[in-house]
Amino acid sequence: MRARRLARSFLSDRASGERLVEVVSSLCGVQAQRETAAELQLAARIDGLTQADVREAVWERRALVKAWTLRGTLHLHPAGELPLWYAARRAALGSGSEGLPAWLGPGRVLHPALGAEEVEAVRAAVWEALDGHCLSREELTDAVVKRVGAAPEARLRSGFAFFQSDLCQGPSRGSRITLVRPDQWIDGSWDVDEQEALREVLRRFLRTYGPARPSDFAQWFGATGAAGALFDELGAELEEIEVDGRRSFVLRSDRSFAALRRPQVRLLPEYDVYVLGFREREQLIPEAVRELIAGHSRGKYEGPAATRLVLVDGIAAGLWERHKRGRRIELEVRLTRRLDKAARAELGREAERIGAFLGLEPVLGDSR
Repeated sequence: MRARRLARSFLSDRASGERLVEVVSSLCGVQAQRETAAELQLAARIDGLTQADVREAVWERRALVKAWTLRGTLHLHPAGELPLWYAARRAALGSGSEGLPAWLGPGRVLHPALGAEEVEAVRAAVWEALDGHCLSREELTDAVVKRVGAAPEARLRSGFAFFQSDLCQGPSRGSRITLVRPDQWIDGSWDVDEQEALREVLRRFLRTYGPARPSDFAQWFGATGAAGALFDELGAELEEIEVDGRRSFVLRSDRSFAALRRPQVRLLPEYDVYVLGFREREQLIPEAVRELIAGHSRGKYEGPAATRLVLVDGIAAGLWERHKRGRRIELEVRLTRRLDKAARAELGREAERIGAFLGLEPVLGDSR
């Protein structure tokens, strides 16, 4: 199973640079809350890729687009596939016409509930304000408040979680993001059947991250109420198999499992899709690495996905950190087990790859 997921995630055999968009598609998107982490995920999977290549694909060619999709978090997707992911998200969440309950905001200030009509009025005002414009959150909030009044202002200034599935991210202005209308930012057909889109997302998930259970898909996609019924809908397309004593599923047309080639050493950035898609955490994270994660500043709150994992043959073998010092990138590795000579050579090549991607001189240090 590890060999299959490594191969499907382009971690055993890397792709060539011209396959950038294809790789993002096959991964079912790349989490992009942290820009450099998203870029390093792609660098781990594509030979000869540079940071400039990724940014050119996003901001100049717009072949890739940033939008809030899986779990309501920011992801990179091929521009032509964004309507599919939006439609699947809407199918998982329902019609979206409900109101919003009262909200305890910053400073423990209770903000009033918003009715369904008020929510729809805000959505319409957002759409109108962004017509032909690329606005920061602050600018968009001001424009919406002028149109509908102050009731939603606090929610808008805190983020756009209740209608982010309508928007995508535009070019940043320094540390500030901007928001744009997807129908004006990229080309594409937006007429997508929502339920079929959700079924297609499940098929893609199983191809890349299967075998899997309904609960695995629910956690990965953020579709807690729809997963069981969705697997039932695909019944004839699925085959049940046993994984470590658990009932799991693969696509009946996609039952191949490769042999694991060793050694395979990869330095995965935080929020890497391999980790997010690998729901059998007890198999992915040995006890010694769990102890490191428990003492990590982000890991102790968010778990393994928030840490940078040293992956050896598909299993975590430690953590690593990166620090930019002038024209150097220092990579500090903490291993929980010794690596043989071949694996250490792989680790050195990983450091060189990260340095080349960032255009910096790599300096590798490890504690074991």
